[in-house]
Amino acid sequence: MLKNYITIAINNLIKNKLYSAINIAGLAIGLAACIVIALYVRDQTSYDKQWKDSDRIYRVNYFVQIPGRENMKFAEAPLSALPALKEYFKDKIEQSARIFPTTMVIDTGDTEFNDKMAYVDPSFIDMFQIEVLAGSLKDTLADRNNIAISEKVARRHFGNQDAVGKVITIRNQYNKSDHKVTAVYSIPGNTVLDDIPLMAMLDYTHYPPALKSWYNPMSGTYFKLKKGIDIETLKSQIPALIDRNVDISDIISDPNLKSSDAILLDFQKLEMAHLDTPWDNNRAGGNKTMVMAFSGISLLVLLIGCINFTILTTAKATQRAREVAMRKVAGAKRKHLIIQFIGESTFIVFLSMMLSLGVVEIMLPIFDSIVGKSFSLNYTSPSTFLTLLALLLIVGISGGLYPAFILSGFVPGDTLKANQSKETRGSVSLRQALVIFQFSVSIILIISTGMIYAQMKYSINRDPGYDKDNLLVINGLNLDEKIRGKIDVLKQELLNLADISNVGVSLLQPGHKFDGNHAPFTLPGHPETTYIKPRVYIDYDYFKTYKIPIIAGRNFSINRDTPEPQQNMAPENTGGKESGKPLKTNAIINESALREFGFASPDDAIGKVLNVNAFNTNINYTIIGVVADNHLYSINAPPRAEMYLLNPTATNVMTVRFKGSPQKALTQVKSVWKNVMGDEDISTVFVDQLVAMEFQQEQTEMKVFISFSLL
Repeated sequence: MLKNYITIAINNLIKNKLYSAINIAGLAIGLAACIVIALYVRDQTSYDKQWKDSDRIYRVNYFVQIPGRENMKFAEAPLSALPALKEYFKDKIEQSARIFPTTMVIDTGDTEFNDKMAYVDPSFIDMFQIEVLAGSLKDTLADRNNIAISEKVARRHFGNQDAVGKVITIRNQYNKSDHKVTAVYSIPGNTVLDDIPLMAMLDYTHYPPALKSWYNPMSGTYFKLKKGIDIETLKSQIPALIDRNVDISDIISDPNLKSSDAILLDFQKLEMAHLDTPWDNNRAGGNKTMVMAFSGISLLVLLIGCINFTILTTAKATQRAREVAMRKVAGAKRKHLIIQFIGESTFIVFLSMMLSLGVVEIMLPIFDSIVGKSFSLNYTSPSTFLTLLALLLIVGISGGLYPAFILSGFVPGDTLKANQSKETRGSVSLRQALVIFQFSVSIILIISTGMIYAQMKYSINRDPGYDKDNLLVINGLNLDEKIRGKIDVLKQELLNLADISNVGVSLLQPGHKFDGNHAPFTLPGHPETTYIKPRVYIDYDYFKTYKIPIIAGRNFSINRDTPEPQQNMAPENTGGKESGKPLKTNAIINESALREFGFASPDDAIGKVLNVNAFNTNINYTIIGVVADNHLYSINAPPRAEMYLLNPTATNVMTVRFKGSPQKALTQVKSVWKNVMGDEDISTVFVDQLVAMEFQQEQTEMKVFISFSLL
């Protein structure tokens, strides 16, 4: 009987070639689109599920909600947070670890490069099963003079040589030391921990007090709950923990404000960190909303393909009414006819699926180039096979249900007596409803695509508050003492070029999400009100270089303004606190800060004094200028209140405004760099590229959305 069913199905396909081709090809496209999007969704939802007991691992996030400033959220926590958590919840936390990232200059002897260095607790390798390719990570994390490097770093700088045993030098603006390579590793799977090129032991006891401050969220902090412990029981006790460990009286004088009113820790399941952290500043996270949207689109594309399949199947099946009648006369049972129609439907879906897998293999390289990540379909994986089998059965059975049950219910006598095979009114109505639904879905997707595209264009083309064109950034200037000592020479040599109009220096480049350089400002006579604002360190030519308009007062002047008092990490270094007499210098604020300080107008703010009397400093800042708001911090975010302070030595970024061709300017800048800095590496990027990078994730998602909506 099975052989007979297959023969009938094949004969029907051959007999109706155009119908078969349209049906199989249309459904294959829908299945292929569904499979490709499913690969993307599976990738986005697979982050950090590879770790042992991943459902019990949490990340500690840090929130600041101090009156007088905007709320801040960090995907990092202070270094002091984990010891406090371990002591307070010692009967609830099974394992814990921190990752303290910093950028270093790495010297292997033959090559020199800038890269991220991660200092981790020895317990890190117990929580996260890092794949060791050579050497021993336990040895690495047992001695502060050892270092482990990733497979990528080892291959790039040591080639086919065994990296274990090599000695490399690391340095930044604070120190320089030699380290022995004791391990080469690889981090498996998708993870928010993926950017760890180099790894060494976190020696918390040797860190200065400033790095241990509760006001510096600098480390990725993770812990694993013991079995049976509810995370909500820990969350409810966080205010008591904060009040016990943190004293905010040195920055906020309000006696009614508890530490837990200003600072909060939150625990986020690590499996959700990739999709559920839009404020993760150190990496490009996913977008849970877009993943859900893609899931919905994949189902809609598949549904439309299935509707096409059902429409064609019902249209053709009703023409087989006489065949059904004759087979019933010959003795066929209704259940046999139901099995036959569902079997034919499933067979067509099977052929479509085979074709769709070929389409998937063609689509994946194109999709990879759009998304910027490689995807593959593992045909030997049981999960892949079972998923495809389930898809085959669901689509095949659902597509064959209507013709199976409707046609198998025809009365032979009525059909043969009428000598007709015309469609039933129900069949026509069903197809009309399905076509209307198809067009409705298509129209919705087209409108949604247009709205997303328009919103993206608006965001990219919005006025950033500065002139982002013809700007080249040189970054990483503060990593190496040899470079820092020649910054002034480099600036002057660049200004000697005919195509260079301005050069400014600053601590951060546009789009940099570092948000930790804040200070508590107060107005004279009102010490009870604290305004915690970000400090932006710049030089005399910063505003001219970025063409940020000064709407009141004046710019910094080399003849009239004293740079910011210099401080370092040591607790004994003060800025006037010991003597009790405040140091005096000048500051510039933006329009948002003007409003938050409560000044009536830009002119009203000129000459007003702001004081910082915390963190071992006592400084009076006289406001000499007000500049227009801008989106240098982020083109995606509204302008924030900012204090601009003159500090040319706290420089990590040099911005060059040029005329003419960008590539010509880049060539000239590199030539001057080589003349001044010798063989030191240069790191450059155009500001318009930095702006575009802020939308990289959104643009990728938009391309995917549009591509599959067009189907």
